Amino acid sequence: MTADASVRQERLATTLRGLRIRRGGLFEGDRWMLVVGGTLIPLGIIVVLLGWLGASDTVLVFEQVPYLISGGLLGLALVGAGGFVYFAYWLTVMVRENRTGREELTGALMRLESLMSEQAQTMAAATAPKARKGSVSSSLVATKTGTMLHRPDCIAVDGKTDLRQVSASTAGLTACRLCDPLGEA
Repeated sequence: MTADASVRQERLATTLRGLRIRRGGLFEGDRWMLVVGGTLIPLGIIVVLLGWLGASDTVLVFEQVPYLISGGLLGLALVGAGGFVYFAYWLTVMVRENRTGREELTGALMRLESLMSEQAQTMAAATAPKARKGSVSSSLVATKTGTMLHRPDCIAVDGKTDLRQVSASTAGLTACRLCDPLGEA
Protein backbone atom coordinates (compact mmCIF):
# COMPACT_ATOMS: atom_id res chain seq x y z
CA MET A 1 0.00 0.00 0.00
CA THR A 2 2.88 2.42 0.69
CA ALA A 3 4.46 1.59 -2.69
CA ASP A 4 1.19 2.50 -4.43
CA ALA A 5 1.03 5.77 -2.48
CA SER A 6 4.61 6.67 -3.38
CA VAL A 7 3.94 5.96 -7.08
CA ARG A 8 0.89 8.22 -7.00
CA GLN A 9 2.88 10.90 -5.17
CA GLU A 10 5.63 10.79 -7.80
CA ARG A 11 3.09 10.93 -10.64
CA LEU A 12 1.41 13.95 -9.02
CA ALA A 13 4.76 15.71 -8.58
CA THR A 14 5.64 15.09 -12.23
CA THR A 15 2.28 16.43 -13.38
CA LEU A 16 2.66 19.55 -11.25
CA ARG A 17 6.12 20.23 -12.65
CA GLY A 18 4.61 20.02 -16.12
CA LEU A 19 1.89 22.48 -15.21
CA ARG A 20 4.38 24.97 -13.84
CA ILE A 21 6.41 24.83 -17.05
CA ARG A 22 3.36 25.38 -19.25
CA ARG A 23 2.02 28.21 -17.15
CA GLY A 24 5.10 30.39 -17.38
CA GLY A 25 6.48 29.14 -20.66
CA LEU A 26 4.74 28.59 -23.96
CA PHE A 27 1.28 30.05 -23.38
CA GLU A 28 1.07 33.44 -21.81
CA GLY A 29 -2.57 34.44 -22.24
CA ASP A 30 -2.09 38.07 -21.40
CA ARG A 31 0.63 38.48 -24.05
CA TRP A 32 -1.63 36.99 -26.69
CA MET A 33 -4.45 39.30 -25.63
CA LEU A 34 -2.13 42.28 -25.97
CA VAL A 35 -1.01 41.21 -29.44
CA VAL A 36 -4.53 40.34 -30.66
CA GLY A 37 -6.08 43.51 -29.24
CA GLY A 38 -3.24 45.64 -30.54
CA THR A 39 -3.66 44.09 -34.00
CA LEU A 40 -7.46 44.10 -34.28
CA ILE A 41 -7.94 47.78 -33.44
CA PRO A 42 -5.62 49.17 -36.17
CA LEU A 43 -6.86 46.52 -38.61
CA GLY A 44 -10.45 47.60 -37.97
CA ILE A 45 -9.52 51.24 -38.51
CA ILE A 46 -7.82 50.33 -41.79
CA VAL A 47 -10.90 48.36 -42.95
CA VAL A 48 -13.16 51.32 -42.12
CA LEU A 49 -10.87 53.64 -44.08
CA LEU A 50 -10.81 51.25 -47.06
CA GLY A 51 -14.61 51.06 -46.95
CA TRP A 52 -14.83 54.84 -46.89
CA LEU A 53 -12.39 55.12 -49.81
CA GLY A 54 -14.45 52.63 -51.84
CA ALA A 55 -17.71 54.37 -51.05
CA SER A 56 -16.29 57.81 -51.80
CA ASP A 57 -15.52 56.87 -55.41
CA THR A 58 -19.19 56.73 -56.34
CA VAL A 59 -22.24 58.88 -55.81
CA LEU A 60 -24.70 56.03 -56.33
CA VAL A 61 -26.11 54.76 -53.03
CA PHE A 62 -26.56 51.16 -54.22
CA GLU A 63 -22.80 51.05 -54.97
CA GLN A 64 -21.92 52.58 -51.57
CA VAL A 65 -23.94 50.05 -49.51
CA PRO A 66 -21.54 47.11 -50.06
CA TYR A 67 -18.62 49.30 -48.96
CA LEU A 68 -20.60 50.43 -45.94
CA ILE A 69 -21.42 46.85 -44.97
CA SER A 70 -18.06 45.26 -45.72
CA GLY A 71 -15.82 48.12 -44.70
CA GLY A 72 -17.78 50.06 -42.12
CA LEU A 73 -19.52 47.36 -40.14
CA LEU A 74 -16.67 44.84 -40.37
CA GLY A 75 -14.19 47.55 -39.37
CA LEU A 76 -16.33 48.61 -36.41
CA ALA A 77 -16.69 44.99 -35.35
CA LEU A 78 -12.91 44.53 -35.50
CA VAL A 79 -12.30 47.70 -33.51
CA GLY A 80 -14.90 46.66 -30.91
CA ALA A 81 -13.49 43.12 -30.61
CA GLY A 82 -9.94 44.50 -30.36
CA GLY A 83 -11.08 46.91 -27.66
CA PHE A 84 -12.67 44.12 -25.65
CA VAL A 85 -9.59 41.92 -25.97
CA TYR A 86 -7.31 44.79 -24.98
CA PHE A 87 -9.62 45.55 -22.03
CA ALA A 88 -9.36 41.89 -20.97
CA TYR A 89 -5.55 42.21 -21.16
CA TRP A 90 -5.69 45.30 -18.97
CA LEU A 91 -7.89 43.54 -16.41
CA THR A 92 -5.54 40.54 -16.37
CA VAL A 93 -2.57 42.78 -15.67
CA MET A 94 -4.47 44.60 -12.92
CA VAL A 95 -5.45 41.32 -11.24
CA ARG A 96 -1.87 40.04 -11.39
CA GLU A 97 -0.50 43.27 -9.93
CA ASN A 98 -3.14 43.15 -7.19
CA ARG A 99 -2.25 39.57 -6.29
CA THR A 100 1.46 40.33 -6.31
CA GLY A 101 0.96 43.39 -4.15
CA ARG A 102 -1.23 41.45 -1.74
CA GLU A 103 1.36 38.67 -1.47
CA GLU A 104 4.12 41.21 -0.84
CA LEU A 105 2.00 42.99 1.77
CA THR A 106 1.14 39.70 3.47
CA GLY A 107 4.82 38.74 3.54
CA ALA A 108 5.80 42.11 4.97
CA LEU A 109 3.10 41.86 7.62
CA MET A 110 4.21 38.35 8.55
CA ARG A 111 7.82 39.53 8.89
CA LEU A 112 6.67 42.51 10.95
CA GLU A 113 4.56 40.28 13.18
CA SER A 114 7.45 37.89 13.79
CA LEU A 115 9.83 40.77 14.57
CA MET A 116 7.31 42.29 16.97
CA SER A 117 6.73 38.98 18.74
CA GLU A 118 10.49 38.43 19.05
CA GLN A 119 10.89 41.91 20.47
CA ALA A 120 7.98 41.42 22.87
CA GLN A 121 9.46 38.13 24.08
CA THR A 122 12.85 39.78 24.57
CA MET A 123 11.31 42.67 26.48
CA ALA A 124 9.17 40.33 28.57
CA ALA A 125 12.22 38.28 29.49
CA ALA A 126 14.18 41.42 30.40
CA THR A 127 11.42 42.96 32.49
CA ALA A 128 9.99 39.78 34.01
CA PRO A 129 9.19 40.27 37.67
CA LYS A 130 11.43 38.51 40.09
CA ALA A 131 8.50 37.53 42.31
CA ARG A 132 5.75 35.20 41.16
CA LYS A 133 2.16 36.30 40.96
CA GLY A 134 0.41 35.46 44.19
CA SER A 135 3.36 36.28 46.41
CA VAL A 136 4.02 39.76 47.74
CA SER A 137 7.24 41.25 46.40
CA SER A 138 9.77 42.27 48.98
CA SER A 139 10.42 45.51 47.13
CA LEU A 140 7.34 47.62 46.50
CA VAL A 141 7.29 51.25 45.44
CA ALA A 142 4.99 54.24 45.43
CA THR A 143 5.37 57.70 43.97
CA LYS A 144 6.46 60.45 46.29
CA THR A 145 2.91 61.66 47.00
CA GLY A 146 0.99 58.71 45.55
CA THR A 147 -1.52 56.52 47.35
CA MET A 148 -1.02 53.37 45.31
CA LEU A 149 1.29 50.47 45.92
CA HIS A 150 3.19 49.24 42.80
CA ARG A 151 5.71 46.61 41.82
CA PRO A 152 8.93 48.21 40.50
CA ASP A 153 8.21 46.90 36.98
CA CYS A 154 4.65 48.34 36.87
CA ILE A 155 3.88 50.33 33.74
CA ALA A 156 2.29 53.09 35.84
CA VAL A 157 5.63 53.95 37.47
CA ASP A 158 7.91 53.03 34.59
CA GLY A 159 10.48 55.77 34.02
CA LYS A 160 9.62 57.75 37.15
CA THR A 161 12.55 58.79 39.33
CA ASP A 162 10.75 60.05 42.44
CA LEU A 163 9.78 56.61 43.78
CA ARG A 164 9.94 55.61 47.42
CA GLN A 165 10.35 52.12 48.87
CA VAL A 166 7.26 50.95 50.76
CA SER A 167 6.00 47.71 52.24
CA ALA A 168 2.67 45.92 51.85
CA SER A 169 1.66 46.95 55.35
CA THR A 170 2.21 50.71 54.81
CA ALA A 171 -0.94 52.51 55.92
CA GLY A 172 -2.99 54.51 53.42
CA LEU A 173 -1.79 52.72 50.27
CA THR A 174 -4.05 50.73 47.97
CA ALA A 175 -2.86 48.10 45.52
CA CYS A 176 -2.43 49.08 41.88
CA ARG A 177 -4.90 47.32 39.59
CA LEU A 178 -2.40 47.06 36.74
CA CYS A 179 0.47 45.23 38.41
CA ASP A 180 -1.46 43.66 41.33
CA PRO A 181 1.46 43.85 43.79
CA LEU A 182 -0.35 41.95 46.51
CA GLY A 183 -1.29 39.12 44.18
CA GLU A 184 -5.04 39.64 44.55
CA ALA A 185 -7.25 38.03 41.94
